[in-house]
Formats: sequence, C-alpha cells, structure tokens
Amino acid sequence: MSATMFSNQFVITPISPLDWPSTLLTGQIQRAGRSYLAYESRLLNRRHFLHSSSFYHQQQNGTASSSSSTTAQAVDEKKKEYDLLAMSERKLNKLNYYQVLQRDLPMHASADDIRKAYHKACLKYHPDKTGRGEEDEVFLLVKAAFDTLSDPTKRRSYDSTVDFDESIPKDGVEEADFYNEYGPVFERNLRFASFNDPARQVSAKNDDIASPSAKKKGKKNKGGKKSNNSSNDMPSPTKETCPSLGDDSTPLSEVHAFYDFWIHFESWRDFTLKATKETEHDVEAADSRDEKRWMKQEIERKVKKMKREEMARINLLVERAMAADPRLKRERERERNEKAAKEEARKKLEEEKAEQERKEREAKEAEQKKMAEVVAKEKANDKKLKEQQKKQLRKAKQLFRKLTMTAYQAAIPNNESTGKDAVWDDLEQMNDDIELLCDKLSTVELNALSDALGGAAAVEEDGNAPICVDALVEVRQCAQETAAGAERQSLLAIKQRQHAREVAAEKAREAKLARASTPWTKDELSALAKAVKKYPPGGSNRWDAIALFINNQCKMPDPRSKEECIEKYNQIAASVASPPAQASSSHDKDSTAEADKDGGSAIEPWTEEQDNLLQEMLRKYPADMDKNERWKAIAKGVPGRSKKDCVERFKAIREAVRQKT
Repeated sequence: MSATMFSNQFVITPISPLDWPSTLLTGQIQRAGRSYLAYESRLLNRRHFLHSSSFYHQQQNGTASSSSSTTAQAVDEKKKEYDLLAMSERKLNKLNYYQVLQRDLPMHASADDIRKAYHKACLKYHPDKTGRGEEDEVFLLVKAAFDTLSDPTKRRSYDSTVDFDESIPKDGVEEADFYNEYGPVFERNLRFASFNDPARQVSAKNDDIASPSAKKKGKKNKGGKKSNNSSNDMPSPTKETCPSLGDDSTPLSEVHAFYDFWIHFESWRDFTLKATKETEHDVEAADSRDEKRWMKQEIERKVKKMKREEMARINLLVERAMAADPRLKRERERERNEKAAKEEARKKLEEEKAEQERKEREAKEAEQKKMAEVVAKEKANDKKLKEQQKKQLRKAKQLFRKLTMTAYQAAIPNNESTGKDAVWDDLEQMNDDIELLCDKLSTVELNALSDALGGAAAVEEDGNAPICVDALVEVRQCAQETAAGAERQSLLAIKQRQHAREVAAEKAREAKLARASTPWTKDELSALAKAVKKYPPGGSNRWDAIALFINNQCKMPDPRSKEECIEKYNQIAASVASPPAQASSSHDKDSTAEADKDGGSAIEPWTEEQDNLLQEMLRKYPADMDKNERWKAIAKGVPGRSKKDCVERFKAIREAVRQKT
C-alpha cells in the first residue's frame, strides 16, 4: 500500500508487492479512533480489560450471579487506583503529582486530602512494604509529589505549569466560530485568576480556622468525638467574579465588563519551578552563599521574564478576541457611522455658519463702506466749507484793513464833525484795534463794518463809491466794546476757576471732617499700637510711615492721614495720663497703656454694655465648667472682645473689688 496526495488529503491505494513506485510520498498520521482510545484507557488503567466482553456487561446490568458480581466488584475496587509498581517509566512520566498520590485527587484538594492520600500511598509503596529499597523510583516519586504539594509555595508553582494548554486562537477566526474558538480558551485561562489563587484560598481557610466560630467547631462533641470537617474544606475554583463571554445576544454592558475583567486580569501563576528547571540551577546544591545568591537572582530574572511573556500572551488573547468579536465589530461600525454622521452634520453646520457669517460680513462691509463714503463726503464738504469760510474771513479781514486804512488816511484830523475821539491818535493804536476786531469778530460782522466804510467799491481803482470817513467812529466804538467784552470774559473765567477751587477745598474739608468723625475700629487701634512701637520717635517721616502701615494693615475704604493718627495717639496718651476715676476706668487705661507698649489690640476701653454682658455671661456659665470652654463661651457672648480680653477684664474687676474691701 502507498499513500498519494490528492486534494491536500492522503488517499491509501493498494499496490502489488513488485509495483513499488520510485519515489514514495511520506506523511504524518495522527493516531485516533475508538480502538486507539480504548487502548490508551486500558494502558492507563482507566478502563477495565474486560470492558467489551459480555461478562462485563452482565456485571453492569446485574444479570450475572452474586458470586461473579462480588468478584467483579472486588476487581473494580482493586483496579480503582493506579499500580505505580506495575507501570513503566513512560507511563509514570505521564502522571502528575496528584495522580501519583491518588488517582482521583483533584487539583483543588485540601492539605488534609493530600496528607491522607500520601499516607495511603506510603502504606502501599513504602520500601518496608515493597522491599525495593530506599532508592525505589516509585517511592521517590511519591515522596517528591508530597513534598511539592504539601508546600504551598511549591504547590503554587507546580500548579502553574501542570496540564495546561497555553495556545490561543490565531487571527482570522470566522464570526460563526468565534464563541466556540475563544470560549474554551478563556475558561481555561480562568484557572489562574486571582480569586482562584491557592495561597489566597489557604489563607482564607486559616482565617476561618482562627476565627472563634471555627475554634468552636473544632471542639469535641458531648460524646467525646471530634466534629469531622469535610474533606474538601478548600473551596473549588469559582467563576462567580468573572463575567461570561456570552453569546451573540449578550448586552454590550456585559460584553464590556467581560473584556474589562480580562484587560485588568491578575494572574497568580508562579514560574519559579519552571524557571528552576530551565536554568538548571539547584539552589540547595550551591557550594557557597554567593553562588546560592547568584542562582536565586538568575531564577528570579527568568521568572520575571516568563511572567511578562504570560501577561503578553493574555493581552494578545484579549486583543485578538476583541478584534474578532462580532458584537464589538457591530458596535465599532455603529460608532463609526455615528461619528461620521456627527462629523458630516458638524461640517454642514460649520459651512452654513460660515456662509451666514460671510453674508453678514459682506453686508456689514458694504454698509461700512457706504457709511465711510458718506462720512468722507461729509468731511470733504466740511473741509471745503471751512476752507471757503477761512477764505471769506481772510478776504473780509483784508478788505476791512484796507478800508480802515483808507478811511484813516482820508480823515482830516482837525475836522470838527469827527470829534476829538473819532480818529485814533496814532497809527499803532489804530492797528491794535483793527487786529483785535479781526481776531474777535466773525466774517459777517467784518463785512458789516466794511459796508459801513463804503464797501469794496470804495477801494477799487475804477470804483466810484466814496469812502465813509464817519464810519471810523463806529469802528472805534466797536473796538472799545470788543476789548471790554474780552476783559469781562477773562475776569469771568478767572472767577469761575476761583469758584471751582473753593468748591474743591470745601469738599476736601467735608471729607476730612467725615473721616475724622469715623470711629477707630479695633483693628485700626491694634495697627496704631504696632506702628508706634515699630517706628519710634526721632525717625524721619515717622507719622507718614505710621499712617501708611495702618492703611496697609487694615485696608479701609477711607485711609487714615497722619494728622488723624497723631490726633488719635494724643487722645490715647491723654486718657492714659489722666487719673483714674474708678476701678474699671483704671483697668481700661492700664490695659490701653500695656497694649500701646506691647503692640497688642486691647486699646479700646470697655463700655458699660460690654461690662453688663460680661457679668451676665459669668452668671450663665458657672466656674465648675472646663476653664477653656467656659471662657470661650463667655467671649462669644461679649461682642468685640476675645477670650483674653474677658479674662483680663475679670481679673481687673476682681482686683478692684479686693482693694475696695
């Protein structure tokens, strides 16, 4: 027979013994089938040798005789456990430590279960029972299994690598096969979740044992027998804290919770045992302490590397699952569509807004342009009008000067009709009056005077109009009136400025009086006492510095002037220097002087209302209270006074009463 390749499959075709081809195709055939599984089951003692016989089925169906049934049951009980002595080395290597101690011992078995299984195995495989000597491989294997599983650290490291498939699905998994491909993988890796940590479960069990309820359970019963704990005290692995992968109808909130759990997955897997085997370092066989430390460092470095690779494998599994999950694909597609729709709507809104802004801007620019043109036109007209007015004024001034000079020259000084005051005494006086009129009068007024002198026709070369010399009287009178009016306006302006100064001075005086009438606050008095102490007499600008210090400390809306500070200081000094009229006033002045000396805040004297409140508070809070709490409560009942002020006032009154008695 030979194997030929056809459509990527092996096809077996019979051939004659002498018809061998020159080249034979070879291939790897995987063992499978019912017969092979039965062979492996019998090899590992997981299946009875007579499983397929009618005798065995009669045993199972209850049709065999009682004697044969008893015999088969004894055989089953005898074959229930592995016979390690009868196994070959290859078979022994296939067994894990749990199967070595007991066939059905689970990986989450408790320490008591492991100890019991080890005792049973010792009764069967101990050299004293087998007679095979201390170097018996089977007994050494049993002992190694117990040494590993009885030590929580070694067991944790052993459980991290035994019987575990680290493979993960590849990229490109079809949506129909997603749940079948990734579901078992996540279930398999859930074995190393933090809530399935054997060390955590052992510590929880120890806590339960150490608790009073556990101690009470551990006591003997009335009959003298101890209460038997369950053989499976250690909780089995649980999946309650891990969300399920679900199916295609699982809500997205649960799907996100599932992937969030695996993104933040905390693995308890310990690679110490595996790293020790790979590095081939036996710490116990080290020759020196330095070598032992070096071996531990190498093993620890290898463990960290394996831990990083393990987390990278978990992260890759989660990334591939999230990339292939049809639910997340639909969610991402929906989010992309929503994002695209929002982006399109945003762009459309921005375009509409930009178009509207453009139209508004164009309309505004057109209106501004139109307004600018109107303003420019108005400015041009105003400028043209002003130029025309200036030109007319200039012509009017020239004509007026020319007419006045002509009339002055034509006037006869000794003419009786003009009078003594009709003509100016000299030319300089006339020029002064003419320039005054040109500066003060308008174009219309100058033209009126020019018309009175004869107008422009009187000075033209071919003009026939005579010059009116008598109008000089009117011109002279107008100049005198204009000069008097200018003087009156100047005097009026001076009076107005003087009045404004007087009003400002009156307001300043009123403000000063208002500030002077403002009572000094407690903070201001305290700042005054500190400033007087800080700036002693003899310094330059002492009271200016004191006023500035008070204003900076208190931040009052109306700052204090140095005069106010001096006045208040003199008042306090006078009150301190005056003889005491009674005990309370003596105490107030003493406290004021002390505050001035020490820079304190108790400058303001006690009022009668504050004394009455203090006495009322003293009666309200008796002396049997806590001293500190009592004076705090008393100070709260006296507005404007601190606890220290109340205590000092009480002492002063008490001392005055003692002196009086």
